[in-house]
Order: sequence, then structure tokens, then C-alpha cells
Amino acid sequence: MLLRTALKATTSAYRLRSFAAPRLESDSYTTGDEEPRFLEMVLMYFDQACKYVDIPQDVLNVYKQCDSVLRININLRRDDGTIECYPAYRAQHSKYRLPVKGGTRFDPHVNLQEIEALASLMTLKCACAGLPFGGAKGGIRVDPKLLSVRELERLTRQYAEALFKHGFLNPAVDVPGPDMGTGTREMAWMMDTFKYYNPTNINAMACVTGKPVQVGGIDGRAESTGLGVYFTLREYCKDPVYMEPLGLKTGLKDKTYIVQGFGNVGYWVSHYMHHNEGAKCVGIIERSGAIYNPAGIDIPAAKAYIDQHHTLNNFPGAETFLDVQQVFSKPCDILIPAAVERSVNASNAPNFKCKILAEGANGPTTPKGEEILLGKNVLVLPDLLTNAGGVTVSYFEYVKNLGKIKPGLLTRRFEMKIKTKLLELIMKRQGEVGIPSHSPTELELAEAAKGANEIDLVTSGLEDVMCEAVEETKRTSQQRKIGLRMAAYVNALHRIHATTLKGAIGV
Repeated sequence: MLLRTALKATTSAYRLRSFAAPRLESDSYTTGDEEPRFLEMVLMYFDQACKYVDIPQDVLNVYKQCDSVLRININLRRDDGTIECYPAYRAQHSKYRLPVKGGTRFDPHVNLQEIEALASLMTLKCACAGLPFGGAKGGIRVDPKLLSVRELERLTRQYAEALFKHGFLNPAVDVPGPDMGTGTREMAWMMDTFKYYNPTNINAMACVTGKPVQVGGIDGRAESTGLGVYFTLREYCKDPVYMEPLGLKTGLKDKTYIVQGFGNVGYWVSHYMHHNEGAKCVGIIERSGAIYNPAGIDIPAAKAYIDQHHTLNNFPGAETFLDVQQVFSKPCDILIPAAVERSVNASNAPNFKCKILAEGANGPTTPKGEEILLGKNVLVLPDLLTNAGGVTVSYFEYVKNLGKIKPGLLTRRFEMKIKTKLLELIMKRQGEVGIPSHSPTELELAEAAKGANEIDLVTSGLEDVMCEAVEETKRTSQQRKIGLRMAAYVNALHRIHATTLKGAIGV
């Protein structure tokens, strides 16, 4: 109740501020919005968390500010010879730890406030997960679907060149990764551009993450954010402290869920929940429409359909809804917004019939939306914790690039030999004491004794980071009697402060 009251008061204060404050950039929101814009929303949560930490206010004000912002225009010559100008940005929120880390977004709605908000979240997210990065974010205001491959390559390379020349692309300072509208291809172009200007830099491969495996990427990066959401949901759903107040049984088995967004995050969290736990997807929400089937949706079939048709409309295994809000309001145990910010808000949250909301996207829930959900006894798992899987595996890739060694290379064969020897000793001992056993085939023995490969180690490392962060968030929430979002923010602020104590600001 106290948290809901505080959120309501803070929302009102920021709403007044948003009317008075001039815009730094035009964006997709109107000044008549009853809720704050994205950057203001992040600052609201930050200010709310400041009430629960013993850190001087002047120091907190330093942590709150964005250190550096680059704003440029990229003049792209199109294939037909015409020239178009695209605004581009890179924000380094906090250099309390270097390098700073954050994605690169190609989207027609990219604006400076959005980039600063996402950079702020990255600082806090890395701190919450215990990763040694500061936060950053970048992007170009462009619809990549409207460009040819050659145009997109020229735009990406020009962006990387500008970042490098302004000191915003360097493996020791600022390491971009993929985000909305970008992927392994764009990261490879950015890395290649950096290497062109730095032919003698032996760490050039580490200037970006999310690259193809063939040029320094790491197995498991594509599914990492969705897998992190899955690990977080699994840990909370197996804890009776959180399930009993919701009237739910522990575990994910047979729980129903609806996912918004069926890209890398939405698809992979659905994949793991379906295959690993037996959870049932009853709805999928996309931009062009949504599908719903209370009996369950075949995830592999839905993935194959959207890959072929680029939409889920008229998918034969479910009913199609052109008004996506109709599926948002369908009954389910878990709702996973894994698309864009502010998708859960004051206008639709009253209609939700979920019991758990797991934020797979950055900033999908507005303060007013969260206030409504908390009033309905919905368990909200915050983005700061839930979608940290992507940057965690990016950290593994970064370490791999700096070390110039594939994870598991030094230990895999040794592990196999040790396991094989143990299995042989066990079978020998069973024979000596008269315990009947069948002799395994060479294939069975090899399978039982195989060592961990790169994807095994990445998955194990990600699970460890996510589970540790979940337990730390639970502990802070229960000890301080605050919500999970505030607990995640508090843990992040404490870690930032502890690391900065002997830093440049001299606190």
C-alpha cells in the first residue's frame, strides 16, 4: 500500500514537470499524455529508490545524470543517388566502470530522451546483475525495412565511423551491442569498420558484442535475453512465498501465459517455458495483430508461420485479433511484455487478468500501470532484473574476445577423461560386488562423459548470474519490505556506490 501511494504521488509530480519542461527531441509521445515519458519514467523510479538507500543526495544526483551524449546527423547516399539525413545518437550514462555497455537501436521512433533512458537502465541493470560495465545506448532514427542491404551497410558503417571518431566506439571505453532493428550482421559491419581504422589494435574484436560466432561472437547470444526471462520466472514460480499469495501452485508446469512480441525475446522465453517446463502459451501479441487459443498455441508452428508470412494473422492454430488489446485482457497466469516500452499503462492495465507480469522488454510498464497492477495483487517482475540475460552473455562474449580463447577449450577434454575414468571405476566396482549392470555402448559412454562446450558454459553462467540476482532481489525486498522493482534499484545503487567510493567524484 505504501509503495502504491508513493508511486501515485511521484507520478503526479512528474506529470506536472512533463508539461512544463521543454522537449529536447520530438518523439512519439504527446505533451497531453497523462503519464510521464520514458526518460521521466526511469527518473521517477530512480527517485523512488533513493528513499531506501543511505547515500547522500548530492552523490545520488551524480549517479542520476548522463555523463556524455553524442548527437549527429548521418547523410546517406541512397542507391538511386539521392541523399537522406538520419539523426543518430549515443549516450554514455555512467563511466563508473569501463567500458560502458549498451545496444544499438535502428527504429523510426528513436529519439534522444529514449536513448538516455535506455542508457540509464543499462547502468542500473548491469549493477543489479553484478556485471562490470557502465551503461550506454545508441541508435539511428530509421526504419531499416525501407533500406536495401547496401544502404543499410553504408549507414551502419558511417555510424560506426562517427562513433569511433568521437570516442564512442572502443573496446576499452564503449562497447555497443545489438538491439531493436539490429543483429549480428550490423555488429559485424561495426566491428569491421573499427578494425579498418585500428588495424594494430589486438582487442579490436571486442569493440562490439552480438557478432556472428564465426567472427568472434558466442554461442547462445541470440536466445540469451529470453533465457534470462525464463530463469527469472522459474525461480519466482518455484518459491511458495510468492506463489501462495497469488493462489498458484509452485512451478511453471501447466501455467498459462501470453507474450507480447515474438522476436528474439518473446520466442525464446516461449520456447524454454514450453519445452523445459510444460507451460502453455495461450496468446501471442504482435504489432500487426494478435492470436489467442485457450487450449494452447504450438510454439514451433507459430515460429515457422511468422518466419514465412512475417505476421501471425490468420495463423491456423488460433483465433486472430486485429485489436491487440483484446488479447492483453485475456485470462492467463503470466503476461510477458517483450516488445516496447510503455505497453502496459493506465489505459489497459485495469483490464489485465494475469497474476504475474514479467518484463521482457525495457520499461514496458508505466508507473501508473504498475500502481494499478499492484492494486490487483499482480506480481511484477521488473525489467532491471528480468531481461538482464542479453547483457550478461554479451559480457561473456567480451571476455572471450579479450582472452582470445573459446570457453571450455582448456578443460573440456580433461573433463571427458575424468568422467570416463570414473564411469569405468564404477562399472568395475559393480562387477566386483556382484551388482548386475549392462555394459554401455561406446556412444552411451561418450554421451555420459562428454565435457561442457561453449553453449553449455554460456547457459550455465547465465543461469548462475540470473539466479544470484533473483535471490539478492528477494532478500532486499523481504528485509526492507519494498517491492521487487525498488529492491532491484536499491541493490543496483548500493553496488554503484560501493564501486564509486574511491572513484573520480571522490565521495
